[in-house]
Amino acid sequence: MGMSLSVWFTLVLSALVLLFYIKLSTPLFLAMGIFMLICLSVLALMSLGFKFWAGVFVIAWIGQFIGHKIEGKKPSFFEDLQFLLIGPAWVANSLIAKKKEKSA
Repeated sequence: MGMSLSVWFTLVLSALVLLFYIKLSTPLFLAMGIFMLICLSVLALMSLGFKFWAGVFVIAWIGQFIGHKIEGKKPSFFEDLQFLLIGPAWVANSLIAKKKEKSA
């Protein structure tokens, strides 16, 4: 029995995203790769179904837009879609920098 189409789609899309990150930097690629593995593992262990995860996705985006409204700035990805990948990378890069500061 093979993998479903949604699993293949997820793996291919994840690989393409990781290619984008490795072009930016190796530490960022590793951090985002580990984060993606954790997220995919949670998805596999918590078989809550598509509707649940779609709801989480919609609620998260509503939260994003509320935050941008409070901030008074429009989301950057309206101008360039690559900013959808830069946001998580920025957070990961900030965490890596904090970890380096603590170890120094």
